[in-house]
Amino acid sequence: MNNLLRIRTLTDRFFNGGTTLEEEQELCDFYRQDDIPEDLRPNRELFRDLAALATLGTPTRQPHRRWWLAAAAVILLLIVGGTTLYHYQDEDECVAYIYGERVTDRDVVLSEMQKTMTAMTADGSDVVEEQLKAMFGEN
Repeated sequence: MNNLLRIRTLTDRFFNGGTTLEEEQELCDFYRQDDIPEDLRPNRELFRDLAALATLGTPTRQPHRRWWLAAAAVILLLIVGGTTLYHYQDEDECVAYIYGERVTDRDVVLSEMQKTMTAMTADGSDVVEEQLKAMFGEN
């Protein structure tokens, strides 16, 4: 009887945010039982779920996992750093990949873009050509 009074008190304190981890473990242990008073049964699933969640967070020993995480972090850092350095290396450089080859000649890139846009706009509209010239500063 005294134990039930403690469980009821701890349950009330739990819902008010006033329990310690040890007291919460005591509640989880109590609610694992099948024989629970009628007034406490609505809380059974909650505490069983909390107990199940607590076991999910239990760390398992995986010594190699830290090395893999460190290696992945270094690789990610190198990729981001390399991309950033490459991107800001020369902001005025015109780069396009045409038929799988890297092309930096502004006239060649503009010419290929105009050919592509002409093929895409069969109506002969000059809007795309004007936009391309504006983009490359050739007004």
